[in-house]
Amino acid sequence: MTDKTNTTAHTTADDAGAPRLNLKTRLHAWWEGYDLSGVKGRKGDGSEEHAVPAAAPPPPPSPSHGPGVNRWGKPLWTATRIEVAEKLWGEGFNTPGGHDHIPYLVKPLGLNPAMSVLDLSAGLGGTSRVMASKYGCWVTGLEASEALAKEGMVRSFKVGLEKKAPVETYDPERFSYPKRVDAIFYKEGMFSVADKEQMFDGMEMALKPRGHLLMTDYVVDPSMAGARAVQQWCDKEPMQPHLWSKERMAAAFAQRNLDLRIAEDITDTHRTAIVAAIQGLVDHLERHHLDRDTKIAVMDEVEMWVRRVAALEAGMKVFRFYALKPAE
Repeated sequence: MTDKTNTTAHTTADDAGAPRLNLKTRLHAWWEGYDLSGVKGRKGDGSEEHAVPAAAPPPPPSPSHGPGVNRWGKPLWTATRIEVAEKLWGEGFNTPGGHDHIPYLVKPLGLNPAMSVLDLSAGLGGTSRVMASKYGCWVTGLEASEALAKEGMVRSFKVGLEKKAPVETYDPERFSYPKRVDAIFYKEGMFSVADKEQMFDGMEMALKPRGHLLMTDYVVDPSMAGARAVQQWCDKEPMQPHLWSKERMAAAFAQRNLDLRIAEDITDTHRTAIVAAIQGLVDHLERHHLDRDTKIAVMDEVEMWVRRVAALEAGMKVFRFYALKPAE
């Protein structure tokens, strides 16, 4: 199996002075089992002493695939990848956020115990359980990956939230929901949906009058879509991106008579969370020995998030959209 360690991040600092993705030397040293105390003391980023082997090119995309399968026809999630993701983002989470960040994201929803909520990017159910436990609302988590949904339901059972925060499977490309709910939350999932129009139609239909829709997602201005880092991310992302601009997203809300109240750029917050998580993971890795399969899964996951950060720095954005459905 090919070593997947083609990380290109360099040693720099962001505007606030916080370290950016300083990973090339540290990850290579960890992969090879070097003594990091000696590597860290060298000048430069280590690329001269330790050339990082290039990752194998991905296979051609599969012509069609169902939910929970990546663009190359392989399962999107495995037990090993889930383990790695929880090391990055915290128990019960497989994307940036975590217990401390979710209350900030969902604040516009005004959640309370009388409300019913759909979480359309449930993953391992962490966000659903935070909403249910903190605000007392009833949350149904929907997740495209059967593996994630199964593990998410196990975690809800473990904390006694199997009724208030269940996790079920669904197909985002054919979304409909038989009940009406007070609120819908969709966290960085729409970008991989090819038929966004049907998804917007399904969300509008699932909302009660005066219902709330809160979505965070990747967007890109058409003038920036051709940037090299954005294209590299699009070419290698496990779920093929179908990026819209923020203006097209806003138009989709308006076309369904959804009153868009917030369209907020949260790119810096999102990027900072990714960088901090990767730095924390590297610190953890340097203290632990992993088997080869887990190491490969770690490198795959880190590379994916490094590419996302590079795309964000090249002009892609993360926006938070919040809209209200009018009274009938």
